[in-house]
Amino acid sequence: MEEYKTDIPERFYSDAEGKPFEHCQMCGKHLLKEGTAYVVEKALKNYKGYEFSSTIYEFAVCLDCHKKVQESMSEESLANMQRYYQSIMMEKSQQPIMIDVDNFDLDQWLSKCFFKGDDIKEMKEYQIVAQFNGDKMILNTPPLVIGEKAMEEMSELLSDKTIDEMNGFREKFLGPSPEIEELIYGKKLILM
Repeated sequence: MEEYKTDIPERFYSDAEGKPFEHCQMCGKHLLKEGTAYVVEKALKNYKGYEFSSTIYEFAVCLDCHKKVQESMSEESLANMQRYYQSIMMEKSQQPIMIDVDNFDLDQWLSKCFFKGDDIKEMKEYQIVAQFNGDKMILNTPPLVIGEKAMEEMSELLSDKTIDEMNGFREKFLGPSPEIEELIYGKKLILM
């Protein structure tokens, strides 16, 4: 299958560096080399009454490391997440996720939660996630917004084992301890 690509949008740049992510947060692999597949995920916070958001956390991981993180999830959590995704696709009439590559408008595409359809401007927090290959974003698997309602529903589907694994990932690769982040942000990490 042909891979549809576009330049990395600034929205998926590292806020800390002001440029595309260069290395896998877990193993250090260089990401911008063609043929290197990876995922970028960012959590954003809106400020009521203002037209901007700030990044709560951001990371890029190569697909090998991403797979390891997913494999660390419990079978129960994986099955629950798979059922959740399938139920959303059924609600969407099982339509494949299709985009018009020639007229793709990233801002419009990322203006609503993929799962619930809520507008990001109305949310306190949301996450964006996309797949990349070297210095290009892959459109065959379009980027997604995960809104706060979907994040809450997903977090309820995770086993204690998986929550512990995600908290360990957060603590090791993203900064402050889960207790401090939970106190400040009140949200669990959802890895797609």
